[in-house]
Order: sequence, then structure tokens, then C-alpha cells
Amino acid sequence: MFDYLKSLGKAFTEGMGLNAKPIAKTSAENPKSASNASKWTENANALNKISAELSESNGGGSVPPKANTAVPDKPAPFGHKCSWLCVKADSSEEVIEKVGLKDPRVCNWNDGVYGERGVFVSPVLDGFVLVVNWGDDVLDTDPARLDELAKKFSELQFFATHRVSEYHAWVKYVDGVMVRGYGWCGDIGEVLLNNGEITPEEEELGLDNLLPDNEADWDEYEFPDEENVLEIAAAWGIDTSFTRKTYPESTGFLCDIN
Repeated sequence: MFDYLKSLGKAFTEGMGLNAKPIAKTSAENPKSASNASKWTENANALNKISAELSESNGGGSVPPKANTAVPDKPAPFGHKCSWLCVKADSSEEVIEKVGLKDPRVCNWNDGVYGERGVFVSPVLDGFVLVVNWGDDVLDTDPARLDELAKKFSELQFFATHRVSEYHAWVKYVDGVMVRGYGWCGDIGEVLLNNGEITPEEEELGLDNLLPDNEADWDEYEFPDEENVLEIAAAWGIDTSFTRKTYPESTGFLCDIN
């Protein structure tokens, strides 16, 4: 196939196509010109036919068809430069409805987490459902939305981290009540949230001396980083690096935000 295409290309460039010299006489006056023109058309038609056949074999397009994103795969690690919910629920569908997401499409982990085309809702993992790429600025712009959403679940956790802006947050609600919440944004130098008693998990991770408020002396306290957020998420519910526990291949749903 490749040799034939190559020979057709050579025919175009050697007298019948791109490198052909102008012919002064008309085809009626020059039979050779008419013959060349006929052969050019013949070869062009052949090339078009081959191109169409190759396109059809590739799924009707000029590039190979995309992989089926509904094929189950292993949970894809995530967390850095990301925000997500972790809620107790019996099904993905329940979470989609209560969070108010739209147009759910079956989707595997890799495409859902890294496709950057919407919010990925995971299957149930140890009694929790993850809602990935949701609410990156909710603490700063609409904290009441998180409070209202928490009332719909027996337990809701929210995490966010972004190393560029030094934005790191973790929040936990039980029965609609915030039992612990901390948020820091180094880019603006402000504590966005500090509510509730420090949890045992935070103490164990050495996060019991964080800057408490915007009036405190920075020299006396410490500041969180992205790894702290991932460690707390693992301690409270689901390890999003998926190194501490292996889960079977599965699919979730890719959704649009209302």
C-alpha cells in the first residue's frame, strides 16, 4: 500500500502534477497533453479512493478513533492542584442527584479525573463516593453552599490544594454540622477558615500548630502544604493516591456542573 501511494505521489511531481511545466498548446492541439491530463485524473481518483478506504478503516476520520472511555480501569491517583468532595453514600447516582450535577455519562477513572471536561463522580469505595474537580473556590466565594450541601449527607468531607497559590483546605461535616475545617491561602496571606477542635488525625500528622487566624504572629506558627491535605484525606476516609489499598477496575460518571 505504501509503495503504491509513493508511486502516485511521484507521478504527480514528475510531469503530471506539482512540477509539470506549462503547456502552450491546447489538449486538442497536443494529444500528449490530453493523455497526461487523463492520466492525472485517473491517478487522482485512485488516490482519493485509497484515502477514503484508509479513513473508513480508522473509524470514518483522518485519525484513529478515540479509546472507549467507558472501559473500566483502576482508580486514578489525584489530589495535587485539585479539589474534591468525599461523602458517605450508597450509590454514585444518589450523589449526582444531591450535589445537583447534570448530564452524567459513564466514564472510566483516567478520562474522568484527567480529561478536564467536567466533574467525575466515582463508584462507592468503602462507603464513600468521591466528587473530583468540584468546588475549587467554594470556601472563598460561597462557603454557605458547602454548608447546605453537607445537610444532605450523614458525612461530607471537602479538600482542596494548589501549590502555586498555596491554597490548602480540609473540612469535615457530620450530620450536617461542621466538626472541623481549616483553610489557608498563602497567595493572599489569609486564614480562610479555622473552625472546630483539631482532630486526632491532625494531631498525629503534626498539624496542631497551624496559624489560627489573620492576627496571629506568623513566626510562632506553621503553615500547611499539599501533602498535608492528601494525608488528612487518607486519614479521614479515602487515600486518593490509592497506594494504601487496591480497588478493582470500575467506572464512574462524568458530569456537568449545574
